[in-house]
Amino acid sequence: MKQKNIIITGVVILAVVAAGAWLFFNKGNVWQGLKQEVSMDDPIDIVFDFYNPWLDALQSASADPYKLGLANAPILSKELRDRLLNAEGHPTTEPDPVLCQTETPTGISVRTIYKHEDETQILVTSKQKELTGQATITLLQHNGGWYMSDIHCSPGEFSAPREFSFEREGFLLKSVVPPLDSQYWHLVFEENNEKGHTAPLFFSSQSMCQMPDGSTVVCNPDQFVEPAKAVVHGEMTESGVEVKRIELLGE
Repeated sequence: MKQKNIIITGVVILAVVAAGAWLFFNKGNVWQGLKQEVSMDDPIDIVFDFYNPWLDALQSASADPYKLGLANAPILSKELRDRLLNAEGHPTTEPDPVLCQTETPTGISVRTIYKHEDETQILVTSKQKELTGQATITLLQHNGGWYMSDIHCSPGEFSAPREFSFEREGFLLKSVVPPLDSQYWHLVFEENNEKGHTAPLFFSSQSMCQMPDGSTVVCNPDQFVEPAKAVVHGEMTESGVEVKRIELLGE
């Protein structure tokens, strides 16, 4: 009986040791699936803090963003980290998975596309106009902070750089609910096959509207009828879009 108890005790100890070893060697994977590091900084600062070291490494003759561990930065989502790590060693003829350029730019411009309570999108482009690739970074809110969930590359379909930093087709609406401000007109548009993105519109005496009949006049937002289908061209700022031109498409 005593020998049987010793055997049972030994089996229990082995089971506990095995379970402990499994947790020790796999705790990284377990926690990686449960925890996401976030930053309390402004989303545009988070993007700058990630993109500047990546650009510096590509510009350096002796550094590499992958060897520096930037592709595995904890501020990135697990899915984004995996995608960047899988892209290591990609052909030089393909766009860089972070900068979305086939050539390393001398500098980058970073603009806010929109900022909602739980989601923000940031646009990163090259300061060199001939490099037309665009990186759209989606940041999600989590535990009071932000993390980079996705990087979407626009492959530079256009033969010439865009005239303005914001060019989207959607619907003009003013009857919006908080946190959107109903004193401003908004463009509701689709981005990366996701509907419901919005951007507030700011008009000036330089904002021109092309009417459905082809005529062009200074925009008078008081005459807009919602929801009006339109293409908005303008400059993206942290507050919204400074409208330069709107093409009203009619029905």
